[in-house]
Amino acid sequence: MNIYDMMKQFKNIQESMEAIKEELRQRKEILEKDGVEVVHNGLGEVVDISVSDDSLRDDWSKLKPLLIDLINEVQSRSRDIMKEEFSRRFGGLLGGMGLGL
Repeated sequence: MNIYDMMKQFKNIQESMEAIKEELRQRKEILEKDGVEVVHNGLGEVVDISVSDDSLRDDWSKLKPLLIDLINEVQSRSRDIMKEEFSRRFGGLLGGMGLGL
């Protein structure tokens, strides 16, 4: 394969990765724990938080650890979602490229 073909293939991969990221950005997931609900997208960005338990709304010392736990779970799940999606689309092709997936 010549350098031109390799560059063209790399550009196609970059475009595909951007498309996957946009799809993941649009994907919504909900995590709920003890009256706290966190809505996030496939990139791990928190897009909404709601608290249905009135006692938590008034007690930051109870709410804070729940939020931290849920946000950490969002990040963990999002990494798994991204790995799964990139793996599904590209197989082992990107594994050795050091992309942190």
